[in-house]
Amino acid sequence: MRRLGLIAAIVILALLAGGSYTALAGASVYQDLDGGRQALVSAQASMAAAARTGDLAELGNAAAQLKLAERHFDDARSRSSSDQALRLVGRVPGAGRQLAASTHLAAIGADMSRAGQAAAEVAIQVAALKQKYASRALTPADLQAALREAQVIASTYSASIQAITQQLRAAHAERAQVDTAGLVGPLKDAYDAVDRALAEADTSFRRYQDVRQVLSDFLGVQLPA
Repeated sequence: MRRLGLIAAIVILALLAGGSYTALAGASVYQDLDGGRQALVSAQASMAAAARTGDLAELGNAAAQLKLAERHFDDARSRSSSDQALRLVGRVPGAGRQLAASTHLAAIGADMSRAGQAAAEVAIQVAALKQKYASRALTPADLQAALREAQVIASTYSASIQAITQQLRAAHAERAQVDTAGLVGPLKDAYDAVDRALAEADTSFRRYQDVRQVLSDFLGVQLPA
């Protein structure tokens, strides 16, 4: 999600409604959404670096940033859906749709952050396996040990697959509830970015969900089903 740009969608609406507390509440929602965006960007950079180097520290940083993003998005969703002052803003003609869209946006961000955490957990295990064995020629004993460890990763990965599936499904369900026609420009831009992010996540998930094949390619030996 490249831009969540919610200043116009929340803060301006808050100013229209009047009241310093309402403006503060709207600003807090924006800050959490932007904090979530920044954490996701940082996690993406760490994952990209780890894909090139296999650096476990980078993957650990990505996992931490994804957890931070989830907290920010959950806070934004909670405030935008339950704050009394913002609920009053939602009664202003035309403002209700913008506020509801921002709540769904925060939910999508949280769902995608959780999906990313599940994927990062597996990436850390696979990277550790590669780091352990890739630097030397595998002896028969090494290969057997690597196969055993790969089997453990493959079996535990099924839980991660289910978690990623659930979170991506939840993100798509939230997205389906929002018609972007009539949204203010920054908020519509945010949903354009969400659509691209969801499409990319779907493609990546289809490509890497077969962890047995990923591990088999690494080891040069087909893992048994």
